[in-house]
Parts: sequence; C-alpha cells; structure tokens
Amino acid sequence: MVLNMSELHFNKEKGCQIKLFTPGPVQVPERVLKDLAKPNNTHRSKPYFEMHQMATEGLQKVLFTKNECLLFTSSATGIMEACVRNLVKDDEKVLFFSIGAFGDRWYEIGEANGKISIKEGVEWGGAITPEFIHEVMEKDKYPVVCIQANETSTGVYNPIEQLAPVIKDYGSLLCVDATSSMAGVKIEVDKLNIDVCLASVQKCFALPPGLSVCSISQAAIDKTSEVKNRGHYFDFETLLKSNKTHQTPTTPPIPQIRGLVTQLDYMLKEEGLERRFERHTQLGKRTRIWARDMNLEMFPIKEEYCSNTVSTMKNSHNIDIAKMVETLRERGYGIVNGYGGLKNKTFRIGHMGEITINELEEMLKVLTDIIVELRS
Repeated sequence: MVLNMSELHFNKEKGCQIKLFTPGPVQVPERVLKDLAKPNNTHRSKPYFEMHQMATEGLQKVLFTKNECLLFTSSATGIMEACVRNLVKDDEKVLFFSIGAFGDRWYEIGEANGKISIKEGVEWGGAITPEFIHEVMEKDKYPVVCIQANETSTGVYNPIEQLAPVIKDYGSLLCVDATSSMAGVKIEVDKLNIDVCLASVQKCFALPPGLSVCSISQAAIDKTSEVKNRGHYFDFETLLKSNKTHQTPTTPPIPQIRGLVTQLDYMLKEEGLERRFERHTQLGKRTRIWARDMNLEMFPIKEEYCSNTVSTMKNSHNIDIAKMVETLRERGYGIVNGYGGLKNKTFRIGHMGEITINELEEMLKVLTDIIVELRS
C-alpha cells in the first residue's frame, strides 16, 4: 500500500491511515475503538463507579499487587511529578538513576520542583547494575529513589528484578517508571516491594493517550502525609480519598477508562498475561534478528539490556533516517527517528500493545526494501 501525501495529513473522515510501530502512541485495536465510541454516563454515577473499580482491580492483577491503583488524567510524566511532590520532603535528597532521556526528565522534574535532586547514570545504551547501585547508595542517604524499568529513548530494559531488592535494602521508597513496559513485560510489584509503579496507557496497553495509572504502597501513602506543599491536581491523598469510593477528584477521561477495562478483560480473560508477556518477548527477539540480518547494530551496549517493547538501532549504514521514516509512512507504516540527541543517529521500532509477529514481519519486509533503496 502506497499512500498519497494528502493522506499523511490530518484526516477528518478516516483518521490515521498508517499502521503504527512507534514507541507510543501505538496502534489501537478496532474492538477498543468501538468501545471508546460508546455513550458515557457522568463520573459521579454508579455505572462509572463500577467501571472505575473494574479498572483498578484489573490493574492489581496485571501488576501482581494488592496495593491500591490510581487513575490519573495525564501522561505518565504527571505521575513522575506526583512522586516528587508527594514523597520528598524539602530537606531530603531524592536520587534519580538515569539511563536516557526519560531518566533525565525525571531528574529535571525534581529540580523544577525545588527538591534536592541527585542524578546518577551510566553511558546511554547501558543499564544500571546492582553493583552501581551499591556504589552510589553507599555515598549518602536517599529516602526516595526513582528509576526507569524501560528507557524508551535508548531501547534499554533495566533489570528491575535485580535492582529493586538492592534499592529496598537501603530503606528507600522506590518509584519505577514502567511507561513503555507495563502490560508488556511482567512486573511483580509486591514481590519486588515497589512503592509506586507508573505508566501511561498509550503504549503496551494499546489505548489512546490521556490516561495514566500507578500502584501505590502503604509506605508511600504514609510518607505522603508527612510532606508539605504537595500541590493540588496530583496530590496522592486527594486521589486516594476519591479512589476509596471508585472515583477521581476531577473529571477523568471516561472513554479511555472504558477502553482500559476492555483491554484488561482481554489481557486477563482472553490472551492471558503470560502469553502476552511471551508475545512481547518474541517480538523483541524477532526485531533483533532482523537488525542483525540487516547489519544494523542495536543501540544497547549488551543484548541482555535490549527491550522487548521498543528497539533502538544505530544508523549503522549512515542513511537518511528522516527520509527512511517518511518513505515508510508513505507505504503505510509508522516508526520513529531517534529521540533528542539520538535523532538521525538511531531509529526506533515499537513492538508493543497488540502487534502480532505476522504484522511485524510485514512491516520489516517493507522497511528492508526501503533501506536497500537508500543504500544503493
């Protein structure tokens, strides 16, 4: 399929006409789009309360937790800021482990909120190791630690299963940004003792943007009551109070929450969580095999660091990445250039949400032809 250039602009009648293989927002399945279009009741009605409860209880199952789960009318960045505002006292230090652009963003949020913010990181393409955590945390006391599970800019998955226990041994509250891995990669919140595990829904949940979610531990709830000047919109205590009656303090994106319930039902009752996680594992493996066959170097320094939800590849052939992305869009598929300082040095393929192996294969075949054309 080759699209006319006019179809690559805003299409009022048809909407987006390309198949998205981006790191988010991702392709939304037709069954979810149909549910998004259904009439809504108000957010102060019994039907909404029932839907809200279904959403939060479903999230508990996806995250393997008994902790409360909250719904936010924002992107995941809003919850990142909420962690800083709610959990860090003015005289405390908050530690941000960074392996890329979004780790840096969390640190910048801490700085912007006037918190004593410390950033420790490794070379982009690397992952945090337990040894590095020990080295850093022996230096000082950090009541709150923030870290990415999956760094969307570099395509690196931090081995959070190894890192969380080490951080918790130091007595810190642990906040994990799982934006591009939650619902695609298994995260056992209670087993790892994660205090806040957050994400937005436009990635592995395969929903339109506008809603973000998190689990929150009792330890984090207790700490919130000790922190002053938490703000209003992202105040955990206000959100938790409303959550007790299956509500939000302000008007939420009701269609997205309906869509979330649809997706949770699908994950839990139809596909099954373990099969879903395995599908994402296979999508990641297949993309890395393709990159190897194309003589493209993965950006992560070690293969064990490679994400199963988003792959970042180096521009090994020194081709025009912008032209490659544009040409692929004209042929019906969407991937993206590198993020921030990695623009034109890398490109990224998102393989998350409801993407199947066959759909990935079809896109990669077209992308292969384009790369061959640009190299010739």
